[in-house]
Amino acid sequence: MEMLTVFLPDGSLLATSAVLTAAALMFMYTFVGICAGFGGALTTMPLVTMLLPVQMATPISVIVGTSTALYATILDRKQVNWKSAAVLIGFSFAGIPVGLYILKNAPDYMMKGGLGVFLIIYALYCIFAPKMPKYDKEWIAGPFGLLAGGLGAAFSTNGPPVVLYGTLRDLAPSAFRGTLNAFFTANNIAIVGGLFGSGLLTINVLKMLVLSIPFMIAGSLIGNMVHKRIPAEKFKKLVFALLLASGIMLVKGALGL
Repeated sequence: MEMLTVFLPDGSLLATSAVLTAAALMFMYTFVGICAGFGGALTTMPLVTMLLPVQMATPISVIVGTSTALYATILDRKQVNWKSAAVLIGFSFAGIPVGLYILKNAPDYMMKGGLGVFLIIYALYCIFAPKMPKYDKEWIAGPFGLLAGGLGAAFSTNGPPVVLYGTLRDLAPSAFRGTLNAFFTANNIAIVGGLFGSGLLTINVLKMLVLSIPFMIAGSLIGNMVHKRIPAEKFKKLVFALLLASGIMLVKGALGL
């Protein structure tokens, strides 16, 4: 079938089994995101990059994440701290070109190794959960937004810096969720534009996205059902363990071990 004919950036044909597996992993993206409220891209990207180069995996993940964040922003629009979100968004735009440059030019093994190291550090931080001090200063939106923009463009992992920002600012739960999702929506839309302009949003990426739609819908529906039955903290611990294992596998692969 023409729809299953997907080429990699180097011109080689991707095996049909890899095409279907990568598309099916979008079930995990939406499932984890709905159950835990975070972590869809973080848990899915390491697995997708075992099948696809980062240059293809990042655009797929960013677009899936954009649709999820936009829906959540519409739901939480009254709770958004628009002033904080605007500063985060503005500085993230400055980081996007840096991330896109790295994505387009860095060797794939370096990209996967870098993503693996990032995931290991973030997973260990979350597992041991140090108590963060409150630092309610608006200026910190600048560096955190810049870092999130770069990470989002390079790896589709703009979440951790912004979550850390919200924690330091000690935002109320409703404002925390609303502000973060408003940021993710605007930041991801800008990244999608940058991906298109950089020639990374290709017909092969779009084919993968179309094939992923049924899995995304199924993951959202089942994730919503499971979310009501599994304690949130227990599920989050499982996600962090998965992040740690995924990061270790990526680093091992990048080093050829």
